[in-house]
Amino acid sequence: MVGVHDGDTLTLLVDRQQYKVRLDGIDAPELGQDYGTRAKQALSKAVFGKTLRIETHGQDKYGRTLGEVFDGAESINRRLVRDGMAWHYAKYSTSKELADAEKTARQNKTGPWADPAAVPPWEYRAKKKAPPAATGEHWLNTSSNVRHNSTCKHFKATKRGRLCGPDDGKPCGICGG
Repeated sequence: MVGVHDGDTLTLLVDRQQYKVRLDGIDAPELGQDYGTRAKQALSKAVFGKTLRIETHGQDKYGRTLGEVFDGAESINRRLVRDGMAWHYAKYSTSKELADAEKTARQNKTGPWADPAAVPPWEYRAKKKAPPAATGEHWLNTSSNVRHNSTCKHFKATKRGRLCGPDDGKPCGICGG
Protein backbone atom coordinates (compact mmCIF):
# COMPACT_ATOMS: atom_id res chain seq x y z
CA MET A 1 0.00 0.00 0.00
CA VAL A 2 1.33 3.40 -0.95
CA GLY A 3 -1.61 5.73 -0.55
CA VAL A 4 -5.32 6.37 -0.66
CA HIS A 5 -6.37 9.19 -2.98
CA ASP A 6 -10.09 9.27 -2.22
CA GLY A 7 -12.88 6.84 -1.36
CA ASP A 8 -12.48 4.71 -4.49
CA THR A 9 -8.87 5.16 -5.66
CA LEU A 10 -5.63 3.94 -4.11
CA THR A 11 -2.06 3.19 -5.08
CA LEU A 12 -0.67 -0.28 -4.42
CA LEU A 13 2.96 -1.30 -4.40
CA VAL A 14 3.57 -4.65 -6.11
CA ASP A 15 7.16 -5.86 -6.55
CA ARG A 16 8.47 -2.31 -6.18
CA GLN A 17 6.10 -1.03 -8.85
CA GLN A 18 3.22 1.33 -8.08
CA TYR A 19 -0.24 0.75 -9.52
CA LYS A 20 -3.03 3.30 -9.27
CA VAL A 21 -6.20 1.30 -8.73
CA ARG A 22 -9.76 2.53 -9.25
CA LEU A 23 -12.12 0.28 -7.29
CA ASP A 24 -14.31 -1.32 -9.93
CA GLY A 25 -18.08 -1.12 -9.77
CA ILE A 26 -18.29 1.57 -7.10
CA ASP A 27 -18.30 5.35 -6.95
CA ALA A 28 -17.48 7.07 -3.67
CA PRO A 29 -18.41 10.65 -2.81
CA GLU A 30 -15.91 13.22 -4.05
CA LEU A 31 -13.63 14.89 -1.49
CA GLY A 32 -15.51 18.19 -1.75
CA GLN A 33 -18.84 16.43 -1.34
CA ASP A 34 -20.68 15.34 1.81
CA TYR A 35 -19.16 12.06 3.04
CA GLY A 36 -16.16 12.41 0.70
CA THR A 37 -13.62 12.65 3.51
CA ARG A 38 -15.35 9.87 5.47
CA ALA A 39 -15.25 7.62 2.40
CA LYS A 40 -11.51 8.21 2.04
CA GLN A 41 -11.02 7.47 5.74
CA ALA A 42 -13.09 4.28 5.43
CA LEU A 43 -10.96 3.05 2.53
CA SER A 44 -7.77 3.96 4.41
CA LYS A 45 -8.91 2.05 7.49
CA ALA A 46 -9.84 -0.95 5.35
CA VAL A 47 -6.48 -1.24 3.57
CA PHE A 48 -3.59 0.29 5.54
CA GLY A 49 -1.12 -2.16 7.01
CA LYS A 50 -2.75 -5.12 5.29
CA THR A 51 -1.67 -7.57 2.65
CA LEU A 52 -4.28 -7.25 -0.04
CA ARG A 53 -5.24 -9.20 -3.11
CA ILE A 54 -6.57 -7.57 -6.25
CA GLU A 55 -8.56 -8.97 -9.13
CA THR A 56 -7.94 -6.67 -12.07
CA HIS A 57 -10.57 -5.86 -14.69
CA GLY A 58 -8.60 -3.82 -17.24
CA GLN A 59 -8.04 -0.07 -17.20
CA ASP A 60 -10.25 2.99 -17.14
CA LYS A 61 -9.98 5.93 -19.52
CA TYR A 62 -7.40 7.58 -17.21
CA GLY A 63 -5.04 4.57 -17.34
CA ARG A 64 -5.83 3.41 -13.81
CA THR A 65 -6.14 -0.29 -13.14
CA LEU A 66 -9.74 -1.26 -12.48
CA GLY A 67 -10.02 -3.86 -9.80
CA GLU A 68 -11.68 -5.46 -6.86
CA VAL A 69 -9.53 -5.36 -3.75
CA PHE A 70 -9.75 -8.11 -1.15
CA ASP A 71 -8.67 -8.33 2.48
CA GLY A 72 -8.65 -12.10 2.84
CA ALA A 73 -11.98 -13.25 1.40
CA GLU A 74 -13.75 -9.92 1.94
CA SER A 75 -14.25 -7.53 -0.97
CA ILE A 76 -13.29 -4.00 0.09
CA ASN A 77 -15.38 -2.67 -2.82
CA ARG A 78 -18.49 -4.41 -1.46
CA ARG A 79 -17.73 -3.39 2.14
CA LEU A 80 -17.57 0.30 1.18
CA VAL A 81 -20.95 0.09 -0.54
CA ARG A 82 -22.53 -1.92 2.31
CA ASP A 83 -21.19 0.59 4.86
CA GLY A 84 -22.68 3.51 2.91
CA MET A 85 -19.33 4.95 1.85
CA ALA A 86 -19.87 4.36 -1.88
CA TRP A 87 -22.61 3.85 -4.43
CA HIS A 88 -22.89 0.82 -6.66
CA TYR A 89 -21.80 2.34 -9.99
CA ALA A 90 -24.57 0.63 -11.97
CA LYS A 91 -23.64 2.53 -15.15
CA TYR A 92 -20.44 0.47 -15.33
CA SER A 93 -21.29 -2.58 -13.21
CA THR A 94 -23.94 -5.30 -13.25
CA SER A 95 -22.74 -6.83 -9.97
CA LYS A 96 -25.64 -8.28 -7.99
CA GLU A 97 -23.44 -8.29 -4.86
CA LEU A 98 -22.82 -4.55 -5.12
CA ALA A 99 -26.50 -3.86 -5.91
CA ASP A 100 -27.52 -5.89 -2.83
CA ALA A 101 -24.92 -4.12 -0.67
CA GLU A 102 -26.32 -0.73 -1.71
CA LYS A 103 -29.86 -1.91 -1.02
CA THR A 104 -28.77 -2.89 2.52
CA ALA A 105 -27.07 0.48 3.09
CA ARG A 106 -30.18 2.32 1.87
CA GLN A 107 -32.49 0.26 4.09
CA ASN A 108 -30.25 0.88 7.11
CA LYS A 109 -29.90 4.59 6.21
CA THR A 110 -26.13 4.22 6.46
CA GLY A 111 -23.84 7.10 5.49
CA PRO A 112 -25.35 9.37 2.85
CA TRP A 113 -28.51 7.23 2.79
CA ALA A 114 -29.53 8.97 6.04
CA ASP A 115 -30.10 12.05 3.85
CA PRO A 116 -33.04 11.64 1.43
CA ALA A 117 -31.45 14.31 -0.80
CA ALA A 118 -28.04 12.58 -1.06
CA VAL A 119 -26.40 13.34 -4.40
CA PRO A 120 -24.58 10.51 -6.21
CA PRO A 121 -20.96 11.34 -7.07
CA TRP A 122 -21.56 11.23 -10.83
CA GLU A 123 -24.30 13.88 -10.49
CA TYR A 124 -22.04 15.97 -8.22
CA ARG A 125 -19.24 15.84 -10.82
CA ALA A 126 -21.60 16.70 -13.67
CA LYS A 127 -22.95 19.70 -11.76
CA LYS A 128 -19.41 20.97 -11.10
CA LYS A 129 -18.60 20.75 -14.84
CA ALA A 130 -21.73 22.63 -15.90
CA PRO A 131 -21.20 26.28 -16.76
CA PRO A 132 -22.48 28.68 -14.12
CA ALA A 133 -26.02 29.86 -14.63
CA ALA A 134 -26.45 33.41 -15.78
CA THR A 135 -28.13 35.68 -13.24
CA GLY A 136 -29.51 38.01 -15.87
CA GLU A 137 -27.16 40.80 -14.77
CA HIS A 138 -24.85 42.58 -17.18
CA TRP A 139 -21.70 44.62 -16.62
CA LEU A 140 -20.65 47.41 -18.91
CA ASN A 141 -16.95 48.20 -19.08
CA THR A 142 -17.30 51.97 -19.46
CA SER A 143 -13.77 52.27 -20.88
CA SER A 144 -14.34 49.90 -23.79
CA ASN A 145 -18.16 50.02 -23.94
CA VAL A 146 -18.22 46.19 -23.89
CA ARG A 147 -21.06 44.39 -22.08
CA HIS A 148 -20.46 41.13 -20.14
CA ASN A 149 -23.01 38.73 -18.68
CA SER A 150 -22.74 37.24 -15.18
CA THR A 151 -20.99 34.05 -16.39
CA CYS A 152 -18.12 35.95 -18.00
CA LYS A 153 -14.69 36.16 -16.36
CA HIS A 154 -14.79 39.92 -17.01
CA PHE A 155 -18.12 40.45 -15.18
CA LYS A 156 -17.49 43.12 -12.50
CA ALA A 157 -13.75 42.64 -13.06
CA THR A 158 -12.93 45.97 -14.68
CA LYS A 159 -11.78 49.13 -12.86
CA ARG A 160 -14.29 51.29 -14.68
CA GLY A 161 -17.74 49.87 -15.15
CA ARG A 162 -21.30 49.59 -13.97
CA LEU A 163 -24.28 47.28 -14.02
CA CYS A 164 -26.25 47.75 -17.20
CA GLY A 165 -29.09 46.40 -19.29
CA PRO A 166 -28.86 43.63 -21.91
CA ASP A 167 -28.79 46.16 -24.76
CA ASP A 168 -26.20 48.63 -23.44
CA GLY A 169 -22.81 48.81 -25.16
CA LYS A 170 -21.55 46.11 -27.46
CA PRO A 171 -21.58 42.39 -26.54
CA CYS A 172 -18.44 40.68 -25.31
CA GLY A 173 -16.77 38.44 -27.88
CA ILE A 174 -16.38 35.68 -25.27
CA CYS A 175 -19.70 35.53 -23.39
CA GLY A 176 -21.96 37.31 -25.86
CA GLY A 177 -22.92 39.86 -23.19
